[in-house]
Parts: sequence; C-alpha cells; structure tokens
Amino acid sequence: MDTPASNPLARSPAIQDLTDEQWHLIVPLLPEMKDHGPRRGRPSIDIRCVVNSVLWVLHTGKPWHAMPDRYAPYQTAHRYYLRWKNSGVLANIAFALFDTDAMLTRPITRRGYPRPA
Repeated sequence: MDTPASNPLARSPAIQDLTDEQWHLIVPLLPEMKDHGPRRGRPSIDIRCVVNSVLWVLHTGKPWHAMPDRYAPYQTAHRYYLRWKNSGVLANIAFALFDTDAMLTRPITRRGYPRPA
C-alpha cells in the first residue's frame, strides 16, 4: 500500500504549468530548443506547451486524450513523450525539476491504460 511517505508523487505539489524559472532551467535539455537554423515542414509547436502536456499526464495518471484543451493535442504530446523517454531527455527534465525520475516508473500508453505485465 502506498502511503504518502513511500509514494514520491504523493509529495509532489499539485500539477501546474511550468513557471518561467522552471522553463529556463530545462530549455538547455530540450533538443528542439537548440538552434539548428530555420525549420521546414509543418508549423512548429510550442514546446513549452508540449512539456506541460506531458507533465500533466505523468502527474495525473489520466489518459492522454483526457488532457484539458489548453494543452497540446494528445497525439503530439504522446509522440514527444516517447521520443524524450527513449532518448533520456525526459529523465533529465524530471531530475532538473523534481530531483527524481520516479514519475517515469509507471508504464503509460497512448490511451493511458497500464501495459499488461
């Protein structure tokens, strides 16, 4: 049984969007924020909004499609989540913001249902 003392997420503050201070702390960790010259293709998305979207799902444990409208489209947020998790960027963000990557231990899928064991 998870008690508040044994569950690191239970001690986390209520979910809120990144502050300017937090945002400036993680910008150097995001490959998308590095200057690679002009971007081509689709219009670029607000990466800060994507980070907020991913953090919302990780903190609430709710399905991707349940994100409030103020966040990025859930398909986009999920795509970035997978990319950042596989490359280690998400762990770096978690350590920079929360001094732990405990939020990444829960398996999560696009629909928000736990993966079968």
